[in-house]
Amino acid sequence: MIRTSIFAAHRARGLTGLSLLALIAALSPAAALAQGSSGAALEAGSNADIVVTARRRDESLAKVPIAITAIGAEDLVKRAITTDADLQRTVPGLTIRQTQGNNSLTYSLRGQSADIFSGSPSAVVTYLNEVPIPVGGASTFFDLQSVQALKGPQGTLFGRNATGGAVLFTSAQPTNDLGGYARARYGRFDHVEVEGAINLPIVDDRVLLRVAGNYTHDDGFIRNLYTGDTLGQINRGNARATLTLKPTDTITSTTMLQYSKTTGTNTGASYTYSVYAPGETNNGNALNAAAGGLFGPNGAFGSAFWAGYLATHPKAYAPGLLAYVDEQRRLGPYVTNHPGGARHYGESWTLTNITEIALGDSLKLRNIFGFVDSFTLSDQPQLGAPFVTILTENAQRGLYGNLDKLRSYSEEIQLQGQAGALDFIVGAYFQRQTVRSQYPQTYFDLGAPAFGTPAYANNHFRIRNNTNAVYAQGTYDLSSIGAEGLKLTAGIRYTWERVKGFQLRGSDNFGAPERVRDYSDPSWEVGLQYQATPDLLLYVKTRGSFRSGGYNGTFDPTVQNLNASNFFGSETTEDVEGGLKYSGRVMGRRATLNIAVFNQWIHGVQRAEFPDPDGPGGVASIAYTTNVPEERVRGIEAEAMVQPADWLRVGGQLAVTDAKFTNGTVVLFGKSYSYGPVGDTPKSSGTLWAELSAPMDAAVGQVSLRGEVYSQTGQYFSNAADTIAPRTRLPGYTLVNGRLSWNGIMGSPVSAALYGENLFDQEYFVGGMQLASALGHNGAVVGKPRTYGVELSFKF
Repeated sequence: MIRTSIFAAHRARGLTGLSLLALIAALSPAAALAQGSSGAALEAGSNADIVVTARRRDESLAKVPIAITAIGAEDLVKRAITTDADLQRTVPGLTIRQTQGNNSLTYSLRGQSADIFSGSPSAVVTYLNEVPIPVGGASTFFDLQSVQALKGPQGTLFGRNATGGAVLFTSAQPTNDLGGYARARYGRFDHVEVEGAINLPIVDDRVLLRVAGNYTHDDGFIRNLYTGDTLGQINRGNARATLTLKPTDTITSTTMLQYSKTTGTNTGASYTYSVYAPGETNNGNALNAAAGGLFGPNGAFGSAFWAGYLATHPKAYAPGLLAYVDEQRRLGPYVTNHPGGARHYGESWTLTNITEIALGDSLKLRNIFGFVDSFTLSDQPQLGAPFVTILTENAQRGLYGNLDKLRSYSEEIQLQGQAGALDFIVGAYFQRQTVRSQYPQTYFDLGAPAFGTPAYANNHFRIRNNTNAVYAQGTYDLSSIGAEGLKLTAGIRYTWERVKGFQLRGSDNFGAPERVRDYSDPSWEVGLQYQATPDLLLYVKTRGSFRSGGYNGTFDPTVQNLNASNFFGSETTEDVEGGLKYSGRVMGRRATLNIAVFNQWIHGVQRAEFPDPDGPGGVASIAYTTNVPEERVRGIEAEAMVQPADWLRVGGQLAVTDAKFTNGTVVLFGKSYSYGPVGDTPKSSGTLWAELSAPMDAAVGQVSLRGEVYSQTGQYFSNAADTIAPRTRLPGYTLVNGRLSWNGIMGSPVSAALYGENLFDQEYFVGGMQLASALGHNGAVVGKPRTYGVELSFKF
């Protein structure tokens, strides 16, 4: 009853706002994307045609000395990129890790990520219309103008400093043309998706409005034998309104308001991947075997107790948790036995405003304001076995599900201009962010109060982060002094951050005073680019950035005498990157090639662990973030496309990444912990694709077939597999996707397509929940099985 009322109360919020906007957009007889110049260019597929905003101004991708992947509106549809997870197969080196399932995501680039429950700022910052937005639950991409992924340290130009990269989402902007589109998909697992947008020029070239909406339903694909539920269910609605005002020829102001709401069930780490046995060691390290040593016929409480337990728990697996690992393999990846809930609720409001004032032919003032308010309540399966080793629930307090509520305000002002041979940008950035988190837990429910089970815990805390920064960057064209084709770029930013942590009422640690710590560091960039020919750009650069330290909200503030603290330090990084970009012709045929080679050094790497103050074999209920001394990441990334015939395009992406902790030893609670290998980073990953367009009369329409193969090597979902968290390596996998489309059927505004993903029904994993040092077991997150469906769209 308590569980139902909590989720239902939040589910009711915001229904009116969603209904008003989504119905207008999704049900309108609207049509194809009314693209601005950037969106149209991105669809063309040539470096020279693609317009990006990686340096906060419109530039050709072929002329920007940055490792960047850009995807336009049309390619987002062709490649079925509808959620965060889909980006992994389109951006070399990007990993979208699912820690606790489909509604718990982490972006990882070049070995840089953020661990769950860590409190670390994201190593890869995501932006919507230049405003930083949180990444947690999966989102739906709809009515976008472009997606751009920037790799490597960021900080001199973008709002938030980051060590791994930035992903920029730009929504479709209002134009002066009346138009729109409607699109519907239906597929396996009762997948229903409806999307639409309409562009309304209210006052010619002065007041422009665009309204868009999307609704997605999916029945899920994991069967829970214990509860009868289906995991992976999705009911997600999105609505967006964008208004552009041009009161004068020199002033443009664009405001976007977006609302999103999601309900359903989490896939969770519902596959029982590995469990440790009592007395087991790994490379000389004693492993925590608490769960495996309690739930079984040879458990710590004896065989007679186990017989009584089975009598009162008829759905339990009699051979015990250690044996259930083999039983899980027999059942397969799409069957789980989780005894707890998996319900998910999330909603968010996002408001952005970009105002530009032209101060002359070569000077422009820009102001970027952002507001984000998000709420999630998720009951997360963290193991798929029919035993309560851990639940994200606390019956003692009537709490069900992990709660995170974020509110952020950001303000950025820029002055962009040109003075002779110098292009420059100077600016200031301010952000005020508050996050309230509550993590209720139940451990080891054996129904034995005399033995201290179950054990309950509750973490409830608030973290406030105040960020202030100033920055400047310029590019000087050395052709003005005789060095034809050479440009020099230099930039600097300084950031001050104040982090405040406070234990809230209901927390096991309530009563501690608010704690405050200040962090500050520079970010910088120096680079040289050479336009060797009109088609070939060469560049080399070095950058430095950081992500500030933070507050360990799940840590007991009274424990300060064991090399531990409520705060962890900043992470800093430098890199060297060199690359080339070619956009021209090979043997008379159109071709592009982008290659980047990099070496990056990271110091004070922020990583989470579940340290046990009592030593191996106890129960650690805290996630603790520490700073691992040194990490080195090096690699190569490449993207290529060639058009051997007018009716054929082929291409691919490849990333080879070598990441390792060069000094991975830390001391927590008087015990030494050693980190390695680096998690969330496959050694290699890549995509090969081909697109055929049948030569047909324009009156018939255009028929095209696209095929795509994505493959990656294995990866770890732990950063300590060599020591205290073995058997946390996920195997590599290969996925095949395809799409057959007929656009402009018989000259009409109607188009149709058949699509399929994971066509060979590959069983694979996309992440995991490492609880090795805390409880002695690990759960994995399974990827989606084969899906297929049909799509219809209409445009005017």
